[in-house]
Amino acid sequence: MKLAIIGTDGLPARYGGFETFAMEVSPRIASLGHEVLVVGSSVGRPSQVAALPGVKIRNLPLKANGIASIPFDLASFATVCRWADAILLLGVSAGPFVPLMRRLTRGKSLVVNVDGLESRREKWSPMSRRYLAFAEKVAIHGAQHVVADNKAIADIIETKYGRRATIIAYGNDHVRPIDEEGCRNILANSFSLEPDGYFLTVARIEPENNIAMMLDAIPDESKIPYVIVGNFATSDYGRELMRQYRGVPWVRFISATYDPQELAALRAGCRAYLHGHSVGGTNPSLVEMLPYDRPLLVYDCSFNRETLNEDGAFFGSSEQLQGIILANSFDQYTPPATLRADSRYQWQMIAEQYAALAFGE
Repeated sequence: MKLAIIGTDGLPARYGGFETFAMEVSPRIASLGHEVLVVGSSVGRPSQVAALPGVKIRNLPLKANGIASIPFDLASFATVCRWADAILLLGVSAGPFVPLMRRLTRGKSLVVNVDGLESRREKWSPMSRRYLAFAEKVAIHGAQHVVADNKAIADIIETKYGRRATIIAYGNDHVRPIDEEGCRNILANSFSLEPDGYFLTVARIEPENNIAMMLDAIPDESKIPYVIVGNFATSDYGRELMRQYRGVPWVRFISATYDPQELAALRAGCRAYLHGHSVGGTNPSLVEMLPYDRPLLVYDCSFNRETLNEDGAFFGSSEQLQGIILANSFDQYTPPATLRADSRYQWQMIAEQYAALAFGE
């Protein structure tokens, strides 16, 4: 059988969760005996194409993000609709066209992963949020199968739209392990940090990720650096945070890094990880922390509680987070081994679930 994955920036992964998803899932589905094609964007990408076992990659000369994602998704669909036996559309930017896509597939399987209900994100303008809410509604009603990566997302879909979604999470067994010596060397040489000597957040710098709330929570008397890795320079919100906290000695802003060994060292070496995401289902940045066996201080919302099976320290304000930090009892917030090895977050299991849904296996 033939599966096409569309709606991603492309491979190799360089942008976000959907790209990592496609990179990890596509060769695993191919190993099950299927043909897999991933459509991406060639804009700003090196001419060489990533080589993944059993996976074909086709890049279109169109931008894949922002408002450009709508024509990009439509062009991607047109590229694969006659070839594929099943199509997996990631995201709902092209949601108003999903009913037409389903008709054009002529009985083939059309699966839509709704992502994190984008219409709830504060980064979008009011007009964009209205469009995304409409696109989400049409996509959910129009797709043959709907996927949510978190039970809390699935509950919202069922309550709001009367549609049951299949729950398939995001994986984390692609993250790199690192030994103590390697961690110490990278932290010292690349970041001038010491193991167990800093708090950490890795995130896109957006309002709904509550970066400002967490910055306000770090007490001056803690004398522990707070390291935030993210795209500060690409938005007014990020630039304002840099201006506001410039010169504060315990704050370290690090530009987004995608180097797996640097990320492994930063994650493995932190005293505790602070996660402020308030929307988005199973956030990659949270599940990717689980293998590193570090305490998790997490914004209190249904998505995060579901991801962690209620294990962790949950806060809803700067004051609550500050109280947790001042108590200095972090070890109790380290996720248990059963959660770190949870099969929900294993890419092989995820690939098998998508193949079964797409092909009715």
